[in-house]
Amino acid sequence: MKLLTVLKFTTVLALALAASWLFAPSDKQVTAHEISSSQEESSYTYVAQPGDSYTKIARKAVQTFGLSEKIDLTPAGIIFAETNLTKAAGSPALEVGQKVEIKESTLDDWVDKAQELIDSQEAAWNYYVQFVDFNTNNVGQSD
Repeated sequence: MKLLTVLKFTTVLALALAASWLFAPSDKQVTAHEISSSQEESSYTYVAQPGDSYTKIARKAVQTFGLSEKIDLTPAGIIFAETNLTKAAGSPALEVGQKVEIKESTLDDWVDKAQELIDSQEAAWNYYVQFVDFNTNNVGQSD
């Protein structure tokens, strides 16, 4: 039963990534995962914990950014932003203890795009909401 759930989730994630290619603007390349040597630009930094993925960390960054900037995102908008952040970063596999840094400007770009989704795009992304755990309390941080 657990394998079937994992298979369903993997299929849904693959569909979400495919949908992101359809609905994401292609006029601008965005790099979501960059480790910067300068401290000029603000970023959100996390350390991968057991069970974390880049997608979960991107979800936490989107949610944290939304809260800190007082931006109300729909669950579908969160999924849109996290999926595109993950895709732009190359969907990297993470190792426990790996540092992940996501620039605030990159988050701002994808959150803006999430807020601009038209109704049909919002509806398409809303399908995936049922498969996502939005509780990111322990993602990217030590217990």
